[in-house]
Amino acid sequence: MKEKKPLAELFSEDFKSFEIDDKIGIIDLDSVSNFAELRQKMGKLTCEGKSSGLRFKSNDTIYHLTGFADCPTSGEIGCYFRRNLLFVRNDSLVIKYGKNKKTKPIEFLKTELNKIISKKYNFQYNENKLKPALIYFYVEDKYPIETTKRALKEIVRQFKEINSQNGSDYFKYNILFEGFDITNIPPPPPPKQNEFDNE
Repeated sequence: MKEKKPLAELFSEDFKSFEIDDKIGIIDLDSVSNFAELRQKMGKLTCEGKSSGLRFKSNDTIYHLTGFADCPTSGEIGCYFRRNLLFVRNDSLVIKYGKNKKTKPIEFLKTELNKIISKKYNFQYNENKLKPALIYFYVEDKYPIETTKRALKEIVRQFKEINSQNGSDYFKYNILFEGFDITNIPPPPPPKQNEFDNE
């Protein structure tokens, strides 16, 4: 009888450091039915002062990554600034905003990351490291947890590939699990002309 090959394991760069510091709670995505239930579990961990460690199996690999969601009772999450921003909706990458908004399959992430790397202003000042990426992630309730897993798998794989070529802290990232689709928020109206401007 053929012996079963052990599953490969893939970790995001920060997963192990959170695990060592005991600042992580593990959620098995294979036991969650949809994105809303996942966010609820993640929010509970945030309220306890922990990050969410997400674990799931896909094909012959077990994926481990971290994610963040706001605590429903405090409305607070860590301060994010000077970031390379990415937007993922369901299992698509959202490019641009407003009237110019386009979606591409999540597999397009590799191309988008290479575009970020090609622009010097996306790097940290005087360092050969990119400003960390903040990925706004939202999945509609009508989709099964498989949709969430498909997108997360691609995110982990693409960042892992870049960091394995350039060093583990070359392009760090955080995934912010959102309760609504921020790409659907219309841009703010143009500012009103100040009545004193005419004086």
